[in-house]
Amino acid sequence: MHPSSANFAVGSYSCPWIVFHDLVRTSKPFLRDATECSAYALLLFGGSMEVQAGAGLIVVAGWTRLTANAQIGALIGGLRKRVDELLDKKVEDPTVSIAGTTEMRIIVKI
Repeated sequence: MHPSSANFAVGSYSCPWIVFHDLVRTSKPFLRDATECSAYALLLFGGSMEVQAGAGLIVVAGWTRLTANAQIGALIGGLRKRVDELLDKKVEDPTVSIAGTTEMRIIVKI
């Protein structure tokens, strides 16, 4: 973690994943613009998602492997598709409110 990061002094994290924008190399590699990330956030926003039902895995972005049954993968995949559609609508028309939708309420809960 880069010394200028707000997370530099954090001793332990409550989430198992950290996402970052920059990896800089000075005297050693440092992460900048980094934040904790839950498994659900990775599943919903982390890149392509592949459900490997036989292995009980969901693979995100081709390398992050999360243990889950196929039903969870199908549910998350469906929610993700709906959220992508809502975000596309919001980009097309910024005045559209998506905050009160069922999908957004589910995301807030999980």
